[in-house]
Amino acid sequence: MKYQAKKIFRKTYNKFSLNLMKAAVQNLLMPVAYTRTREIPEVIDISGILNEKRNKLRILDISSPQLLSLSLAYHNPKWEILYLNPFDDEILDMKQRINVLKLKNIKTIQEDIKNQDLKNKIGSFDYIFSSSVFEHIYPENGGDIEASKIIKSLLNTTGIFTISVPFYKKFFHEYTYKNVYYIDNKRNEKIFFQRFYDEETLRNQIIIPTGLKLIDQTYIGERFFFKNNIHKRLGTILGSGKFGFIFGRFFNLISKIFMLKSKTPVGLSKPYLAFLKFKNDA
Repeated sequence: MKYQAKKIFRKTYNKFSLNLMKAAVQNLLMPVAYTRTREIPEVIDISGILNEKRNKLRILDISSPQLLSLSLAYHNPKWEILYLNPFDDEILDMKQRINVLKLKNIKTIQEDIKNQDLKNKIGSFDYIFSSSVFEHIYPENGGDIEASKIIKSLLNTTGIFTISVPFYKKFFHEYTYKNVYYIDNKRNEKIFFQRFYDEETLRNQIIIPTGLKLIDQTYIGERFFFKNNIHKRLGTILGSGKFGFIFGRFFNLISKIFMLKSKTPVGLSKPYLAFLKFKNDA
């Protein structure tokens, strides 16, 4: 019996060690998704927050890729950051990353940005960020509008809100047969995954509902890759299978070559991301 117990224990910790080693190698070879190497720095840059290094700020991150909040917290210990996410597994993952980096100025809260009582729970902020989030907000028709209406109540009087969302020449919904954040697709049905905005829907579903003043905007698109087909994206190819592990450490360089920035979508043959900066003039 004693030998059997040791054997079970040994097999278990060996398996656990191998899983940890595999995750470490994966993170080493592909530390961040291809598109994020351009998206996250651009969101931070357009916000202007790096000019506030000497100021103590209260910052809200609405479910962005975790590297955004972690980068801000790591950059300036004076900044107090609250990471908001409705999903318990992502909150748990974020807490683990915070502990690994030993960050003391970032906290998490499991909440929905559409919550009408959110201001009473978390207060107001000097800066609010949301990177690649609003396009996913459920329900499919109107979830992004509901979320946009909440932002102004969470901003201080002269606060800044910066957001990035997928953007193309024509608005459309993208669907998937995989599980998504809010649905376990057991029946293998086609379900809503995200919106791709155009100029009209960006205005009607995000800009106007916020009630904020739009003060800056930038667009990023793919330079060469399938110019007339938004469904064929270099980021999707590079992030799948072995490609990610082969090219992952070079994503930053590759994105500089294959992605182009413009102040208007007209300047891009294949726009992919829109970045908007708002100010609260209340």
